[in-house]
Amino acid sequence: MGKSVGKCCMRREESSMGEGRNRIVVWALRNARPTLFLAALLSRLILPIVHYSGVTSDSVTYLSMARGMLNGVGFVDIEGRPTAKRPPVYPLFLTGMLKMSGNELRGVQIVQAILSAALAPLLFEFLGGRLGRGAAFLAGLLWAFDPVSIPPPAYILTESIGAVLVFLWYLQWTRTLRHSSVRGFLWQGVLGGVLPYQTMITALLHLLAMVATFFHRPRFWKRIFVSLIIMIIPMQLWAWRNRVVLGEETAVRSGGFGFLLWATMQYDFPWLLSPYDPRGAMIFKQEKHVYRHYPLSEQHRIYFRKGRARFFSDPVGGTVRAIKGVFWSWVDVPGAMKSLDRFPIAKAFLRVANIVSLLLALVGMGRAWRVTEGRCAIGVLLYFTFFHMWLYPIPRYFLPVRPLLALLGGFGVGTLFPRK
Repeated sequence: MGKSVGKCCMRREESSMGEGRNRIVVWALRNARPTLFLAALLSRLILPIVHYSGVTSDSVTYLSMARGMLNGVGFVDIEGRPTAKRPPVYPLFLTGMLKMSGNELRGVQIVQAILSAALAPLLFEFLGGRLGRGAAFLAGLLWAFDPVSIPPPAYILTESIGAVLVFLWYLQWTRTLRHSSVRGFLWQGVLGGVLPYQTMITALLHLLAMVATFFHRPRFWKRIFVSLIIMIIPMQLWAWRNRVVLGEETAVRSGGFGFLLWATMQYDFPWLLSPYDPRGAMIFKQEKHVYRHYPLSEQHRIYFRKGRARFFSDPVGGTVRAIKGVFWSWVDVPGAMKSLDRFPIAKAFLRVANIVSLLLALVGMGRAWRVTEGRCAIGVLLYFTFFHMWLYPIPRYFLPVRPLLALLGGFGVGTLFPRK
């Protein structure tokens, strides 16, 4: 008698616990947008809350341009000279944020965290009708708690805002393909023109997207043409500024893509880092040598010529070198991995989490390919993979497409756990 009563009580407790979990899940799905936004925001505010500075050697160059704008002298380097060392969008963003926050970098970090967190409910909204609320919610969680994407908003670097702009450009592209409205093509052109001056590797992204759009919607060729013309306007404005201020038309007054190609061809990447990639010290030592002996206007041509010569002297070896570099850049985790040598468990967790995200995205590619939005996401990822394969592949440069990795991860969840 006593045993049967005990079993009955246990079943009731298990039933009540199950009902409690179900209520939590139902509540979370009903309030998915605020839940995902708050989860993503809280995770991204951890570093600003503990007063992490987020300033690196690259940050100083962006901050000098932004503070030059605040002081009314325009884009200047750390020595106060006019410069085009960095593309203008992120320095302009910093200018506005520093003015609003009273020159406090914490304000920049908080705004970057808010913008990054907003992508979680956007992912849910975008995937909800395609995968169901459950899989879409999990895709939002993948972005909210992606350990690779949580730290970047705390850094005074381009990657966090770059991820936001790349995802917004992607959303607009998919809407344009679906609806082909005049307004859609106009906005697509605006975003396509701004994006390369935030994340320079995207210089050809909008052009190639419009070529693909032409094959998908050839009767809208006039709208596609107008979109491309609009894309060119920011390029012309920046070139005009550099011609007036610096005396030469240039996108970035540095070694640019030529330096990146040379750096990739110069170093034979390991298949996996063990324990630390020493190429940075070697490459930047060479860069300082060229910087001392040649004017900035010639550095791109010098590097491009050397990189091209190195590749054609051994095309197979150069290709293998680039493939190994891009393989490592996807598998390893961006950021100061060497600084985590004292925390091997944390380093192992980050690497495992990143590999799981990649595998989940790979699982989802088959299902994603069946729909226009999925093919567009895969296309953008392939674009970044191909161009960075030749242009200095490091994990940090792939941060702007992490939201699309979470999106494909949502398709992966939908593949593994299909709706019944």
